[in-house]
Amino acid sequence: MQYDNCECCGGHVKEKRVTVDVRRGDRLCVFEHVPVGVCVRCGERYYPGPVLERLNEMALHGDLATSTVKVPCVDFAEIGK
Repeated sequence: MQYDNCECCGGHVKEKRVTVDVRRGDRLCVFEHVPVGVCVRCGERYYPGPVLERLNEMALHGDLATSTVKVPCVDFAEIGK
């Protein structure tokens, strides 16, 4: 897929495979190897519409996980005092 130059810095945007975290309610889904445009200068990401739609659909309805990870959860209000 071809991308325009970065809207933030004008840098070249190149397609890369990245990890994307999607939160829906209390559910967190981690998607690996997602094709997105990434600015080589500032790192800004550009998500094609169909990719965003598919991520959202899978996060809402999918039980497609091939593995699970344990993630620490910290309540900042409790420790930040």
